[in-house]
Amino acid sequence: MKIKSLIVLCLIVILCSCVQDPTSPEKISYDGQKMTEQLTQRKFDTSKAVEEMTRERTETRIPFTMNYSECLGKPVIELDSDRHIYVMVDSGCTRNWYFSSFIEKTNLSDDEFMRIIIQDLRKNEPEISNEHPSDEEFSCFLKNEWANYNLNYLAKLYINGISLRYDSVQKQSYDGVLGSDYLMNYDRVTFDYINNYMILNDEKLDGTEIPFIQTANSEILINFTYNGQQELAMIDTGNYCFTPRHNIGDGKQDYDIDDYSTYGLTYNDDVPVTPRIMQTYDNIQIGGVTYSNIKGAYSTIEGSGFGKGAQLHMMKLNNLGNVFFYDHIIQFDFVDKLFIIK
Repeated sequence: MKIKSLIVLCLIVILCSCVQDPTSPEKISYDGQKMTEQLTQRKFDTSKAVEEMTRERTETRIPFTMNYSECLGKPVIELDSDRHIYVMVDSGCTRNWYFSSFIEKTNLSDDEFMRIIIQDLRKNEPEISNEHPSDEEFSCFLKNEWANYNLNYLAKLYINGISLRYDSVQKQSYDGVLGSDYLMNYDRVTFDYINNYMILNDEKLDGTEIPFIQTANSEILINFTYNGQQELAMIDTGNYCFTPRHNIGDGKQDYDIDDYSTYGLTYNDDVPVTPRIMQTYDNIQIGGVTYSNIKGAYSTIEGSGFGKGAQLHMMKLNNLGNVFFYDHIIQFDFVDKLFIIK
């Protein structure tokens, strides 16, 4: 009888040891879709993307998808239905950008594109044009500058009244980004994550109002609490998950909202590399909503998809991505400087 009891006890110990502690670190897959599904605890289906983006729309009520390939968990809209140009709406990005795939969809070769840009600059930007009398040299100069995120506005174009700058570096599955420069054209912008619609110049949302700080770099920052400790964070529709700052909850957040000297797209100095794991976070309160069992990973994990400047940025500033809003409607009220969640 004693031997039987001992065997049963051993089996219980073995079984218990196989059950993972839900608060312990978990490894993150290197597969993009699996990683997104791990961190959001949701499933995505890329076959639904086009159908979701082409639903009924008006000028101010625009459908988006969260199922766009290699951009899962982020709102992507169809900007131009004739050319099938798709852009991600990213409140964490300042500018509006278009990528080389955008140019390809206009059926322009690289040479044709550069010729059009240079012709326009010869006509409208005489000062810089005169410094580069040779078209060939001018083209090389511009490409080098754009590669370092300088003078990108010189290749600015307009589509549906929206101004976008050229990003020659990014190679994405989608064709561009609409950032806060776009959102701030409207008094209020609502993201209805329940029905997947973006509503421009919407009526004020009836929900929990949280004052936001808008920095000189157009970041939208709010205060939230983690385990009762106040923290500062960016609201980022261009991030599908929770990216906590290093040492979140220690009461020593050191973030200067006026200093962007090291967070640029061209920052390339060393950034610490942390293990490729995610943690579980409980007791996160945003306005009147409390969240538990939220998965989060540092921006600095091994194989991070963030640029070095962004990694350094998010080491100090929490980033609240869409994982917090999938079951909600949120609104950026630029008139009263409020972030509203319902």
